[in-house]
Amino acid sequence: MKKKNESKMAAVLVSMGLCVVALGAGMTYYTWSNVKEPLTAEESPASPVTVAKSPTLDTAKAQREQMSNDDGEAPDPEVAQEAKTTKTTTSEKKTTEKATEKAQQTVTYAYPVTGETVMPYSVDKAVYDPTLDQYRTNDTLCIAAEAGTEVKAAADGTVAEIKEDDESGRTLVVEHADGTRTTYGPLMAEGMAKKGDTVTKGQTVGKLDQPTKYQAALGSHLVFAMEVKGERVDPTKKLEK
Repeated sequence: MKKKNESKMAAVLVSMGLCVVALGAGMTYYTWSNVKEPLTAEESPASPVTVAKSPTLDTAKAQREQMSNDDGEAPDPEVAQEAKTTKTTTSEKKTTEKATEKAQQTVTYAYPVTGETVMPYSVDKAVYDPTLDQYRTNDTLCIAAEAGTEVKAAADGTVAEIKEDDESGRTLVVEHADGTRTTYGPLMAEGMAKKGDTVTKGQTVGKLDQPTKYQAALGSHLVFAMEVKGERVDPTKKLEK
């Protein structure tokens, strides 16, 4: 009886030992199955960061120039040509303006006849006109002189126009180097300069004619005018004293 009990006890102990061994094996498998693979060099947070090299000065300059060309694209030849043309036009315009300024500084004007002013230039204030018997503005300078008096060119220039009407009579227009235009009238047809003629300062351009009926009360006189950029100006401010 005693031996039978000892055999049962031994069987129980063996069974318990096998269970412990099985449990240990299971724990070991679970532990190893959850071990993570080692991180690669790219995944590791401790991996060194590669820093891009700073571009050289020449490279940076080339990149800026490339970026300025229409977001990195090659410049349009037509656009480049247009820019070049605009630059040339601007340069030519500045040259012309400088030449005009120089001419304005060198051109001087003299009185075309010698005499008393019978009606002054006045556009801001009305002056009395004895022929019309009323006050009006006047954009010319009326200088007393006898009919037949030689009328001189106020400065070097070219005869640009000859016109005639009942109010002003026969009138001659001279254009000068600075763009100013001077007007003389009324003139006799005989001996008057012709359109396209080149005249010099002090040269006779015609002879004074009788005044028209619209200016008769002023007596014989020269109607002289100066025009700059299409607008009449006061001749007395440009004429030499």
